[in-house]
Amino acid sequence: MRVVIISDFGLVNGGAAKVAIESARGLAEAGVEIVFACAIGPVSDRLDHPLISVELYPGEEIWQVGSKVAATRQGIWNAAAHAFLSDLLARQPRGETLVHLHQWTKAFSPAAIAAAGESGLPVAITMHDYFSFCPVGGYFDFKAGVPCRQKPMSVGCIAANCDRASYVHKLVRVARQWRSDEAMRKLRAPLFIHVSDFARRFAEPFLPAQARHVVVENMMEAQKRKPADVAKNRHALFLGRFTQEKGVLRLAEAAREASMPLRLVGDGDDLIKAEIARLNPEAVFAGWAPPEAVADELRAARCLVAPSLWYETGPLTVLEAMAQGVPVVLTRNMGAAERVSDGRDGMVLEVAEVLLLRAGLETLVEDATARRLGRAAHAAYWANPLTLERHVRHLLDAYGAAQAAAA
Repeated sequence: MRVVIISDFGLVNGGAAKVAIESARGLAEAGVEIVFACAIGPVSDRLDHPLISVELYPGEEIWQVGSKVAATRQGIWNAAAHAFLSDLLARQPRGETLVHLHQWTKAFSPAAIAAAGESGLPVAITMHDYFSFCPVGGYFDFKAGVPCRQKPMSVGCIAANCDRASYVHKLVRVARQWRSDEAMRKLRAPLFIHVSDFARRFAEPFLPAQARHVVVENMMEAQKRKPADVAKNRHALFLGRFTQEKGVLRLAEAAREASMPLRLVGDGDDLIKAEIARLNPEAVFAGWAPPEAVADELRAARCLVAPSLWYETGPLTVLEAMAQGVPVVLTRNMGAAERVSDGRDGMVLEVAEVLLLRAGLETLVEDATARRLGRAAHAAYWANPLTLERHVRHLLDAYGAAQAAAA
């Protein structure tokens, strides 16, 4: 079996690229031939394997192309990338090759979807986000600060000034989505791979009618250790990008009102950071932590808080915390909530409102409660850990079904 993996990035710079690279490695170690097509280097050492060949398209991230006109043109349709991928896919053996798209919006453009469909090979698409149907990728109104309520690419959607940057930027993304939708409609029987049941239920109605769907949870690297002694810790932890849709501003206010110290590991827009500091002057900004230090950051916290405002497909940070025996406070509108039993091994809030977040943090001030939830979270995670081997096994099952349907 051969799998052509398409990912804008050849190095780990975020969740989508990490999953693409790690799954490539895991598949190769399981005996699958991998062709890893990427556009932006450098190339990760994890792709150094006898069964992995890297095909590097000499591309650039869209907004580093040069002029805004050139960037816009490439973002909507990258003709050179289309030619590169079409040639690459034409050279793959029929009957044993599958194309798996992970990320294409940063360099390859919707031309990657078109090239995959035109190849006649079975096509799988992992839904790391919602760019497969939503122009802004998050199904979130960044101007209003609430989840979107429009039908994607409807008149209301196109008219909505919901982009993080500007309405002009939104219109560019609408044009890109039009090309993406056009390419999607031409896929014969695409397989959409969702990272949680929640994400599948949410996204499936917006995807092509001829599509098939499967859930394959992402992998996660974690060493099994004793549960952290969270009762001796004092601060709540936020881990990730400081952005509006992540609910970090509401967390900053809630932590201040609950008199619980707040530590933020990650980074983000300077305006968001300034607003966090205004809402919670005692909040500590720790910057990004290298992957090997994340476990220690988690084990030093009393709890992890993931107050997402958008319909988040994951995230893995919740499972990383549970693996260390750290209780999590999170919202129901995210895939990771399916792994948490409210009141048993974490706290699941209906929405990320300040009052609810404050109440959750105040509950965890009690040492016995924090310790009980942390230990239960540890047991729940390790009863069904997200290993790379598990991920690869489920991927291979999905690939087999996709190839059989295409035969």
